[in-house]
Amino acid sequence: MAIQLYDTVASRNLLRAEMRMLKHAGKIQVLGTFGDQKEQPLRKTDVVVFRRLKPFNATATEVPDITAANFVTAEGVTPTANTISYTDVTATLSQYAVLFKFSSRSELTYEDDIPGDMSKLTGETLGEVAELVAYGFIRGGTGVIYTNGATRVGLNSTIGLNSLRSAARTMESNRAKQVTSSIKPGLEFGTSSVEPAYIVFIHTDMVADCRDLPGFTKRVDYGSAIKPVHAREFGACEDFRFVTSPLFAPHGAGGAAVGAEGMKSVLAANYDVYPMVIIGESAFGHISLKGHGYKSGISPTLIPSSTKNHANPSGMFGYVGADFWYTCCRLNENWMTRIETCATDL
Repeated sequence: MAIQLYDTVASRNLLRAEMRMLKHAGKIQVLGTFGDQKEQPLRKTDVVVFRRLKPFNATATEVPDITAANFVTAEGVTPTANTISYTDVTATLSQYAVLFKFSSRSELTYEDDIPGDMSKLTGETLGEVAELVAYGFIRGGTGVIYTNGATRVGLNSTIGLNSLRSAARTMESNRAKQVTSSIKPGLEFGTSSVEPAYIVFIHTDMVADCRDLPGFTKRVDYGSAIKPVHAREFGACEDFRFVTSPLFAPHGAGGAAVGAEGMKSVLAANYDVYPMVIIGESAFGHISLKGHGYKSGISPTLIPSSTKNHANPSGMFGYVGADFWYTCCRLNENWMTRIETCATDL
């Protein structure tokens, strides 16, 4: 005989909590809306493998090396057959969780909606956690350009067109493709198209210097034909679209000793160094655990104080929170680079 249990149909309260958390997490995430997306099925190990096809006749650094003369055919002769090869990139999922606890008294008598505010804060916190995990991975890429000198410790200047053009030259020579899609926010997994460009992720401190670049176009001047790739995009210059976040923290006091150059330094000893991470299509990827939760990979916790059990027999407290499994990885070092620079002290 069938019996209708609480979990037979997903609780609307839990679905609403998940949607509310995603709504607030989406406002925080920048990197979470770019890159390749992969879902790991339940009970299929915590190690995920991205496989990419190597370019034809690739060099040791996986740059195509093609000579047209080698493809000339002779009459009546079958061309030499070739093979293809792949590179595997592995990543390991980690579980992250946020949990808040409240008393029955605060839930029942406090003038504010304590559980509701906790749900909002859960989403914002999860969004920041995922964003910081992704940023930690992508800013550690092997490709780097310094705005002056050959090392980070000598940096004392801000971004200029030559550094951006050098990055574009490197990306183009490595056959990096401009970004043409972003990840849709919300419960469903999927992507949407964006205008082709190389995306530059920068800290908010770098906005003023980017606006001073020759040929910089403000977002409000794009016109109706071009849509921003993200809500936090503020402008474009040549092949680049700039997206900012306060979470893309600099290397504090990582540059040259403070002098007369007028660069920003929090500690007033050495200049702070800001990574400007530039990506092409499929340069990095995200992995989440599909089926954990309902659709999004976030599993919400919503236990009102009225829920009594052996650990809470008198209904004295409740919980709000969520957990998720996630990781990020660099898929192709040739299709991303970063410019390390300083920010003008305003």
